[in-house]
Amino acid sequence: MEAKARSFTFLSNEGRVTIPFFQRGYVWDEDNWNDLLTDLRNAGRSHFLGSLILKQQKLISGEPKEVMVIDGQQRLTTLSVLVKALYDTFSGEIRGNCAVEIRTYLFFKQHSTDKGFLVRIQHSHVDADAYTSVITAGLDGPAIDTSVSPRTEENRILKCYRYFVGELRKLSEDNRTSLFNRILSPEHKLLVVIDLDEVDDEQTIFDTTNTAGVRLTCADIIKNGLFQVALRLFVDKPKQALNLYKKTWEKVFLVDDETIAFWEAKRPTGRLMRDNIEILLHSIAVIKEFYDPDKHTLADLSVLYKTQVSSFQTIEPLNTFIEEIQAYGDIYRAEIPSFDDSTLFSFGNSAQRLFHILDAFQITTLHPFILFVLKNHAKDEDMRDRMLVKLEKFVMRRVISKQETNSFNKLCRVFIAHPNALKTAIEQTSDDEVVAGLKAITNKNAALVLFWLELHRRYSDHKYDVRELKDDFSLEHIMPQKWEDHWRDMPDKRNADGTSMNPEEAKKDRYEKIYWLGNMTLLTSSLNSALKNYSFGKKMNGEGRKKGIKAYASLSITKDDIVHGFEAGDTDWGEDKIKARTVKLSGEFLEIWGTKENVVQ
Repeated sequence: MEAKARSFTFLSNEGRVTIPFFQRGYVWDEDNWNDLLTDLRNAGRSHFLGSLILKQQKLISGEPKEVMVIDGQQRLTTLSVLVKALYDTFSGEIRGNCAVEIRTYLFFKQHSTDKGFLVRIQHSHVDADAYTSVITAGLDGPAIDTSVSPRTEENRILKCYRYFVGELRKLSEDNRTSLFNRILSPEHKLLVVIDLDEVDDEQTIFDTTNTAGVRLTCADIIKNGLFQVALRLFVDKPKQALNLYKKTWEKVFLVDDETIAFWEAKRPTGRLMRDNIEILLHSIAVIKEFYDPDKHTLADLSVLYKTQVSSFQTIEPLNTFIEEIQAYGDIYRAEIPSFDDSTLFSFGNSAQRLFHILDAFQITTLHPFILFVLKNHAKDEDMRDRMLVKLEKFVMRRVISKQETNSFNKLCRVFIAHPNALKTAIEQTSDDEVVAGLKAITNKNAALVLFWLELHRRYSDHKYDVRELKDDFSLEHIMPQKWEDHWRDMPDKRNADGTSMNPEEAKKDRYEKIYWLGNMTLLTSSLNSALKNYSFGKKMNGEGRKKGIKAYASLSITKDDIVHGFEAGDTDWGEDKIKARTVKLSGEFLEIWGTKENVVQ
């Protein structure tokens, strides 16, 4: 390995400069282009633009010298496009004067006796056509229409070219020629070029140079590592490595914009946001047992993948491994849904119910077990559904009872190795602990529980015509959290030993019961903020133009549990009602998420 500060003119000493097929496409945008142009125009300072890692490829008889770009393709591509844009904005005379330089740095001849030139930087197949059209425009190809706004063109390399042409035309020709000469001066060291020999480990260098900034995603680094190994194993047959990439990774993760958007979409996981592809790759590492939550963190994931594939000495195990990633990727996209405001939920869809619950609790650490079940029981739907229902029960009981969830990543490995351990894990949370959790439940969790209790009623009783609902209801405490202004009447209360509560004890008891599930319900719209704290009667009926609970009571948990009694003359709401309704709702909760194996399908 050799690292040396070099000018852009170092390209004249190379043959073909190849950007591997597996590297991400060109991603720089207008902010990057503007920063580069502003920096280079400042003649009073040096312009170190970063490092460029190149690996010399094995010489093949009859073929030109070739280097592979391991890192730095974004800045190398942008610099070459800027040089070409400068050339294209010159007058005819100046273009004639520097035509040799353009041919020298941006093109090469495969053989000295050849008449034609080839584009020196062979871009990733994702951007190859756009890059070639820019570099050859007006020389060996048709000119590019620079009147098109750079914001309307899809490919970013074409956007980059049009942006530079537009900005450069604002400068005088003297300023442009000065910039051109400065970039192509052998004394102007723009880059540190790290040259790797055939025996150097490019992935180690690549990982090291990328730890300083967030330039590549975890998935980018894993993909690069996989297909660098593929190139090593397909020695002298790079097209076979490309074919493997196209039929696996590209097909699953990059086939179109919709696919790319899906895998880049982020899900909340506790305090972090993780994209779908990282969740998938982490899940596979857990399933394949080279990620150990007792030893590793997500920051280790790319290194663990590299270690896993670096031992492959033939193409067969690598091919099998990549095909497994493909298979799990297909399952993930087909089976693990994303929800939005238009999603209709049905209690009878047990898989949808599980994922909605996991999303609400922001849990993805159990996805490895889910993918394992979906793949290994694809032909036995009953077994698959039973296992996923058990997982749902485990999660609901554990979270609602306020037991810790940090161990889920470790338990996930246990469930994969011993699926029957799920039954034991469910039973480790007692029904009493669950009921206690329902008496001190958060607003967010209460809304989730009430939503699914409502759907369970609609699923279980044929009197309901509508069995699918959107999750767009508003949680309301029937007795308000700020009750003291309008709910002053306090019933006689007694402690567990039969003694009367004093006023402070009674007040404390009321504050506690406000957060019992029985005091909460879901409405089709939020109440007016002033109405929220009114007495029970006003809160039910509303006042003036302020609509009350009755106007927003379309759900059984509100209409049947609260409104019907009120309209029948039961106009009181207090601790006894909260207690009775909590007992009722707790029974419904345990009917669904109890320890008996029968219940939810």
